Amino acid sequence: MKNITLMVFYFIFSFLFSQDCDPGYTEINELCFHEGDLRVLQKLIDNSYQSGIDLGCEEWDPYCGSPNPFMDADDSWMWVVVDSTYFEWSGDQDGIVEPLELGLQEWNNGRLTTLMCGAYIYCQLSGTIPEEINQLTEIETLRLEGNYLSGFIPETLCELQLEEADYLQFDLTANRLCPPYPECSGEGSDFWYQDTSSCTNIGDVNFDYSINIQDIIQLIRFIVNIETPDYQQTVASDFNFDGFFDVLDVIQIVELIIN
Repeated sequence: MKNITLMVFYFIFSFLFSQDCDPGYTEINELCFHEGDLRVLQKLIDNSYQSGIDLGCEEWDPYCGSPNPFMDADDSWMWVVVDSTYFEWSGDQDGIVEPLELGLQEWNNGRLTTLMCGAYIYCQLSGTIPEEINQLTEIETLRLEGNYLSGFIPETLCELQLEEADYLQFDLTANRLCPPYPECSGEGSDFWYQDTSSCTNIGDVNFDYSINIQDIIQLIRFIVNIETPDYQQTVASDFNFDGFFDVLDVIQIVELIIN
């Protein structure tokens, strides 16, 4: 009888004091996190895994990889602040970096306000910046400098209205990001210091580092809706920079090849 009474008390206590998250929020460790923010973090992680970047890793090096596999370790240096409360968010050692294991984070009222994943934090992110970056509507600090991020910067980044002149608030320096850069990024500024040696030219629709008939064929497939381009392909297809990809781009690419 005593055990039954204790069980009843436990369930009543759990019901009264359990975290009840609003719609659109996910409960993790009895805390609520915005699902859209978590998806962006997951996309940054997924793009890194899928980039296939070769960092010359040795089997004995637990810190080498993209993203940095050590963020999943139980003695990882990463942490999360939720509503001004500090949590040492140790990795679960399942071999996969998860959203709340990525860098140093601050959350307020369930929304991500700070993501520190830049130099000296060694997140080692690679691949493209997700177009969904604009879902981080409450972000105040976004530090992604010193990684291996590549491709074109999505225009949606400008919707965050971060101050590009403030390195402490917003920094994408020292990556592998390619021009043309969004207006909000301060194109032409030394702020960027990007390694563009692996960037392709606009018009190289299939990213094989050469503009040729294959790019024309691919562009036509996009125009007639045989295939749907992703953001990176859309930027590469707009050869005349008019904001669209259409037959005018095909004509100008043909002229370039002929000449």
